[in-house]
Amino acid sequence: MNRSGRIIILLFVLSLVLYCEKKHGTGKELADFSARQLPAPPAWAKNGVMYQVFPRVFTHEGTFRALQQKLNYVQNLGLDIIWLLPVYPIGEKGRKGSLGSPFSVRDFRSINPEYGTAEDFRSLVREIHQRGMKVIIGMVPNHAANDNVLMKEHPDWFMRDEQGNFTREVADWSDISDFNYENPELREYMIQTMLYWLTEFQIDGFRCDVAGMVPYDFWEEATRRLRAVKPDIYLLAEWEDPKILLAGFTSDYGWTEYHTLKAIRNGKKRTVDIVNLVAEKDARYPKNALPMRFLENHDEQRSLHEFGAAAIEAYATLLFTLPGIPLIYAGQEIGETEKPSLFDKSELSWQDADQSLLEMYRNLIQLRKQNACFTEGSFIPLQTASISGSAGAFLREDRKSVALVVCNLRSKTAEKVIVSMPDSLRKRFFDLRFANFQDAGDSLSFKEIYFPELDGFTTRVYLAEKK
Repeated sequence: MNRSGRIIILLFVLSLVLYCEKKHGTGKELADFSARQLPAPPAWAKNGVMYQVFPRVFTHEGTFRALQQKLNYVQNLGLDIIWLLPVYPIGEKGRKGSLGSPFSVRDFRSINPEYGTAEDFRSLVREIHQRGMKVIIGMVPNHAANDNVLMKEHPDWFMRDEQGNFTREVADWSDISDFNYENPELREYMIQTMLYWLTEFQIDGFRCDVAGMVPYDFWEEATRRLRAVKPDIYLLAEWEDPKILLAGFTSDYGWTEYHTLKAIRNGKKRTVDIVNLVAEKDARYPKNALPMRFLENHDEQRSLHEFGAAAIEAYATLLFTLPGIPLIYAGQEIGETEKPSLFDKSELSWQDADQSLLEMYRNLIQLRKQNACFTEGSFIPLQTASISGSAGAFLREDRKSVALVVCNLRSKTAEKVIVSMPDSLRKRFFDLRFANFQDAGDSLSFKEIYFPELDGFTTRVYLAEKK
């Protein structure tokens, strides 16, 4: 009996993944928006890798000037886009911690004096641009600090309870009060505020906090007017909803993918579940959607804490091969395990940087930059079978290149893994030889894709140029 006859083939048929819009605990089944098409995202965003920076934490000084001194590091890592957490003055009334949250904004048209001056910020933006990079800043459109400068002159711009007190939808957010978007003057103020930052400081876009808690018809007008001033603006919604993209945003959050990866790591889901989920969202989202992919951000635990040192390379490699725009939260790349406080001073442990992890991320960034199939290519899920363990596989393909990604995101070795290839693909790629990105001595062909063993916590990336 030949080898194929001895293998018990267990096909993991691509199953329908129930995807729900993640609206802070509520949601409904995802509708099919594939017939809709978004404007093409800016090329610099589509081809970029984002780096989230909390200025207070990034350096000992916690200032724009100190951040500017580390731009060589950011550039040498290969990063393209710096996302700064909100840079505005922080409120004092109801402040949490000793320094307060950057999302509790006292004045939307001023600079946090702890970070420096307006000229310091201009200098930082200029230097970022001179290095060929882009910068976006956090915008907080849903709420403001309890002592925001607008409250005295425009109390009607805020939500009020029956006693006339300023209030909020989320009780735990005690350091803020919500805006009232039924007021047209507030809407105009918020649009003019975003235009102010675009024109006065020449930033490249915004990450909008809890964007889905703001009416979508506001975003339709705001994003249209912002693009009239800066056509290649990048707009990231902290939300997960294809309809918010149709309202004008470039990207939303890949929350469901993140939670699926955590469930796989915790043994509650299988590797194939992330492949199926990405395939379903890719098929149902509007065309030109650019989801933001992440293993951590300022709201989540550090990825090294969540996934562990043994697994981090497999999960990070997978993330960088998926469609969308990848995010690194500053400190992730050097092995930080403690999530920085939003309310008190902390700083990154640069002196303890894990150089091997740093090099891993540098290589993944280069992998993405040097192979257009990861930024321009289609996502093609593949069926896998194994006698034991958990495996998944997919292709990324553009006009010039193709990549095969095979992964085992669980700790147990997957045995006798077969990747099933549709005849149409097998014929197209039959003569190609695929080289392993991580191991120059490892290659394969489409004639037979079979692995006697696929070690736990492994993501292999095989690359080929089309003939």
